[in-house]
Amino acid sequence: MDQEQIVLESSTARDEFLSRSLGKLITRHAAPAVASMLFMAFYQITDGIMVGRSLGPEAMASVQVLYPVVALLSGLAVMIGVGGNARIAVLLGAGKNREAGRVLGLITALGIGLGVIGTSAAALFMPQLLGILGTSGTLGYFAGGYLQGILPFFTFMVLTFILEQSVRNDGKPNLAGGVMAVCALLNIGLDYLFLFVLQFGIEGAAIASGISQTAGALVFLGYFIKKGMKKKPGLRFARPDASLSTLKTVALNGSSELFNSISMGVTTFLFNRIILAYVGSMGIAALTVVQYPVMLGVMVIMGIGSGTQPIFSYNHGAGLKHRVLGTLKRTAGVSFAVGVLLFLVMRQQAGAIAALFVPDHSEALLLVQEVAGYVSWSMIFMPLAMIASIYFTALEQAGRSLTIAVLRGLLLPVIGLAVFPLIWGASGIWMTAVFIEAAALAAAAVCFIVKTAKPEKGMQEPEPAAV
Repeated sequence: MDQEQIVLESSTARDEFLSRSLGKLITRHAAPAVASMLFMAFYQITDGIMVGRSLGPEAMASVQVLYPVVALLSGLAVMIGVGGNARIAVLLGAGKNREAGRVLGLITALGIGLGVIGTSAAALFMPQLLGILGTSGTLGYFAGGYLQGILPFFTFMVLTFILEQSVRNDGKPNLAGGVMAVCALLNIGLDYLFLFVLQFGIEGAAIASGISQTAGALVFLGYFIKKGMKKKPGLRFARPDASLSTLKTVALNGSSELFNSISMGVTTFLFNRIILAYVGSMGIAALTVVQYPVMLGVMVIMGIGSGTQPIFSYNHGAGLKHRVLGTLKRTAGVSFAVGVLLFLVMRQQAGAIAALFVPDHSEALLLVQEVAGYVSWSMIFMPLAMIASIYFTALEQAGRSLTIAVLRGLLLPVIGLAVFPLIWGASGIWMTAVFIEAAALAAAAVCFIVKTAKPEKGMQEPEPAAV
């Protein structure tokens, strides 16, 4: 098949993304993505509740302490998955299915390589990693146990993240969302079995997560393998495109997400050390509890972004600027409403949330309510800053997305943690979270204004389609 035939190849998914009403299109693709993310958040929250109730607040805090290590490994997975799938969607939008399949083959191979290398390195240097994190005593015991339990499954966790978005790019949002929902329910069931029935300890919680994610990876791999064997149209595995230009494009597209993940690890490390200095380990436990409703908001926004990313990318690839902007307006409005709702919940139900995780620890209960009073304000600003980053990545505008990620993920946290605790003590730690999101949103607004002031080359304005 020559290049002209590839470009002209019909694609049901492409026709849908380029012509269907935006409201219906966003609902069709974002709703399953949000549902799957909510299931993921639900199982993580349930995991936290089970760990907190069965092993205590220090066990729950150990996962938070361990996050910088996880962020380093998962950041590379995010770069490959987000960067590669953004490129895949743009190619599919332009009708270049063969090239999209080659990118799919590339990011799958990269994901497997990352999983094997990352697992081996983390296992080899585990004592040194735990030492750098400052863990000791009970906290160190729990952190080491969780890391040992999760590492054997890391390769499959990487593939689940990469291929779920690829399935969405192939126009199968319900399949992707359904698989992730089943995996979440499986994780919850295994959590209960390993923690309360078999009493495997913190390792049981890690193994439960690993098994459920492995199941998802196997289903997604099977989906694309089956498509390839039957030579069905659309996205399917092809010989990996390992050209320097493609590798560079994938890396640049995912650079902001890579930096964001790594910088979140660095930021978490700084937060943990300062909290230990000002408040102690119970402060980390309190922040961990507060971060569960925050995580719920993050997951919803990520679901909206995951579902609408192909809509952005397809229409950008086809030059339909008015549909790109229409999608942005709708996703921004819904995301802001989600943030306001979670703000109200965190303000009014902090005590009830804390009681779910640590019902018998009065010190932790009071501290959770104090922390939630500050951190809840970040939910007003965070959704729009996240949507802005997703928008720029989907349009392959890595520079703007990276700018937001650098500010939000590293510079603003360092400034806040260096200044605010000196002025307001422990309260300054919690206020830093609000400062980060508010300033990041301001930066995103500036990036968008600059972008709209410079017309893009190659963008066409056809007759308005259904929006």
